[in-house]
Amino acid sequence: MKDQNHKADLAERLEFIGLGQEQRRSLAEIRPVIKDTIGGALDAFYRKIKGNPQTAKFFSNDAHIAHAKSRQVTHWDSIASGRYDAEYVEAVSTIGRTHARLGLEPRWYIGGYALLLDGIIRAVISREMSGFFQEKKAKVLSEHLSSVVKAALLDMDYAISVYLEALADERKQVEATQEKAKVEQDAALAALDSALKSLSDGDLTSELWQELAPNFAKLRQNYNSSVAELDAAMREISTSVEQVRAESDGISSATENMARRTEQQASALEQTAAALEEITTISGQAAQRTREVQVIARESASETVRSGKVVEEAIAAMGDIEQSSQKMTQIIGAIDEIAFQTNLLALNAGVEAARAGEQGKGFAVVAQEVRELAQRSAAAAKEIKELIDQSSNDVHRGVELVNKTGQALVGIGDRVKSIDDHISSIARSAQEQASGIEEINSAIRSMDQITQQNAALMEETNASTRSLVGISGRLAALLGHFKTRAVRETRVERPRLRA
Repeated sequence: MKDQNHKADLAERLEFIGLGQEQRRSLAEIRPVIKDTIGGALDAFYRKIKGNPQTAKFFSNDAHIAHAKSRQVTHWDSIASGRYDAEYVEAVSTIGRTHARLGLEPRWYIGGYALLLDGIIRAVISREMSGFFQEKKAKVLSEHLSSVVKAALLDMDYAISVYLEALADERKQVEATQEKAKVEQDAALAALDSALKSLSDGDLTSELWQELAPNFAKLRQNYNSSVAELDAAMREISTSVEQVRAESDGISSATENMARRTEQQASALEQTAAALEEITTISGQAAQRTREVQVIARESASETVRSGKVVEEAIAAMGDIEQSSQKMTQIIGAIDEIAFQTNLLALNAGVEAARAGEQGKGFAVVAQEVRELAQRSAAAAKEIKELIDQSSNDVHRGVELVNKTGQALVGIGDRVKSIDDHISSIARSAQEQASGIEEINSAIRSMDQITQQNAALMEETNASTRSLVGISGRLAALLGHFKTRAVRETRVERPRLRA
């Protein structure tokens, strides 16, 4: 893009001065003349340079001049070639930058070209108008052309000098304006720097109070407005922070108390769960014992029923014994009656034997024996009757006792059955109680887990609240670094309050 701009600029310059292809061919034709002439013209030029104190200072010695001369010879050979391209533009630009770096004014450059052109013009005319009759005319023409070129270059020198002086004056005015602007800017920057330093120290009451240039009035106004808005925002933030701190303290205290109570509740629920677990175990054991007692009671009831049947059989046997005793009594009565009759018969037999005398002695003896047997039978029958009566009385008493025993066993059976019914109810109640306690225990365990989770959440909430309190404290500490109007007014009014 830069090369294209250079090419366009060069083409425009060539077209403006009319240095087209034909003119450049003409220039190339006189290239040998220029090459032969340029050395002497440069020697004359550098003699002028060395003789002028203002230009002599640009060269340190003759070697320096010789080097500059060789460079100019090369450059003029490039000019005479008529090839104006990027290489030519770069060479010209290098020369211009070198003159600018050395401080060589254009007047000396233009003056040098006037001397070089004088030599070149004279050489060209001399070549074209050689001969005895043309020499005088060529000399006059050379003088005329040299005068015109020198006059033109002199006029150009002055015009360019005036142009450069005007630019210099304008540059001075610009520099003065810039200096004034710099002074105003430095004053504004100093004031702004001071205000910003106070602002960086946290003083939000620092304003730009210095009188600044009109260009910086808007800056002062905007800065002061920004500081005022920042001060108001900081005061509002400070108030909010104080409210947050107060609320955070309250929340922290409440959450801490709640966490402590939750821990106590969790501990109590854990103990309750353990106690209910133990009660559940005991209730299960009691239910098991109740079922075992129920089995024993049922077995006792069965045994009582069986005992009642045995008692009934015993009563029936006693009745049979009583009947047998009555029959035996009747038989003993019959035996006693037989013994009494036998005794009467023996007595009668004895009487008859006594009446018979000797013939009846044997019969009397027999009668006596029979009588004795009858008496003994009667005595034995009497004893047996007494024993049977006593046995009958005992049997009767035994029957009564057995009846009472039977009644007692029946009552015991009824009571055992009632006990079995009650134990069955107790067993059902114990089972239901065990189930209910198990459900309660499960609920307590669930509540214990929930309470433990709540306790953990409360711990996290408490930690978060403490963190919030810490953040609020740090935020308050950060805000404490800023001095707002409220703080300044408080500090100003505080002595009056103490007074």
